[in-house]
Amino acid sequence: MYEVPYKMTPLLSEWTAVTADEIDKLIGSAPNKTCQLDPVPTWLAKDVRGLVSQFISLLFNKSLTSGYFPSEIKQAVVRPLLKKSGLDASDLKNFRPVSNLLFLSKLLERIAQCRLQLFLGSNDLMPETQSAYRRFHSTETAVTKVNNDLLFATDGGQMSALSLSTRLDSGFRYCGPCFADR
Repeated sequence: MYEVPYKMTPLLSEWTAVTADEIDKLIGSAPNKTCQLDPVPTWLAKDVRGLVSQFISLLFNKSLTSGYFPSEIKQAVVRPLLKKSGLDASDLKNFRPVSNLLFLSKLLERIAQCRLQLFLGSNDLMPETQSAYRRFHSTETAVTKVNNDLLFATDGGQMSALSLSTRLDSGFRYCGPCFADR
């Protein structure tokens, strides 16, 4: 298990201001996916981003400083998606919900995620083994780490176990070195 050291940590007491230039770049790099609830298609938002970036940055700054997420952009279209092709489509447990969020909602989420990640990273609050939501870390990185730990345990004469599951909510669990002699 990962041991979390106790230490005093700084507080995230305020958000860095969102700039119109930052919004412009985010809109420009966004994929051309549109939610049916969006008031305008994404391609149009991209075309007029120079005109709307200032207003969106004001909206986002107000949202972040007040802690209020506008209910108008909390909506999503949720559709069931078959987990794997070939599964029985008449059995509801073979589906997972997929949410299609509004474009502004995705932008604000990205802004908050970037700032939170920067705060956590700059204050050493992210475990080294954290793979999700980190740049240059992936499932492959996590599996490589587990594989490496298993090899080290085996080389050290320790017994190890790895339990794999196909359930999405459990992923895989690394039981770690059991510290038992072989």
